[in-house]
Amino acid sequence: MADAMSRFASADELSELALVRDGMRAEATAEVKELVACVEDVDAGGVPARLYVPNDAPGALLYLHGGGFALGDLVSHDGIARRLAARTGWAVLMPDYRRSPEHPWPAADDDSAAAGDWLVGRGFDRFVVVGDSAGAALALGEALRSPGRYAAQVLVYPFVDPSCASYAADLAVTDLPIARCEMFWRLYLQGADASADPALGVLGGGSLAGLPPTLIQLAEDDVLTPTGRSLADRLRADGVATEVELFPCVQHGFWRRTDNDQAEPALVGIAAFVAGR
Repeated sequence: MADAMSRFASADELSELALVRDGMRAEATAEVKELVACVEDVDAGGVPARLYVPNDAPGALLYLHGGGFALGDLVSHDGIARRLAARTGWAVLMPDYRRSPEHPWPAADDDSAAAGDWLVGRGFDRFVVVGDSAGAALALGEALRSPGRYAAQVLVYPFVDPSCASYAADLAVTDLPIARCEMFWRLYLQGADASADPALGVLGGGSLAGLPPTLIQLAEDDVLTPTGRSLADRLRADGVATEVELFPCVQHGFWRRTDNDQAEPALVGIAAFVAGR
């Protein structure tokens, strides 16, 4: 594995990823945590995961966190998972799926599928799949391979174009430069044919008919915003009820940050969207 990984990730990239991972965990540890009635670490079909269950939860969200398939874990995204549970009132399962470059595609897909299957057996009768950035690609893949399972899907600034051709190349200020997007895809796919994953070829073809009602949330100053709009167009063309919310004057990653004034409205929008599903 080390030899294979070294063909796709330089020593500098590996060092940078390690620093960013540590930084994300440290930042998250300092957050004030919202209370949820029951929070427990579970084995979700062989995948480490955390389950958040508010009182009288009407259903369950499968939440697949972002981070370019290479960043994020149960510590870094604990805060946003708690806020999802608190704002929606639904239970939230967040799997600690395997990350690249240590575990390339399709490891994260496989773990997402295993967690989704496990969640179905927990006694809930309604399910919604939610993902941000790379997690949105995993969420879309889960919805595609599990027709009829999810009452809705929420895709926050979806990262679904391995070619990077749909990204906003002329954006002057961004916290997610295209060069970093290209690195994330290279480390995730490691030479694999992306067309083998329907979620990663979603802009290029293949029917999306039958997917559940979809909410796409986008950041105005994000290289991925044109991608999200193209995905919305594709979904609508195939008859999928699709809503798009654009949050002004914010960059990629705003959704999980407590210091951003658009983060709370985004969560309120998700809560309204899933209510009654």
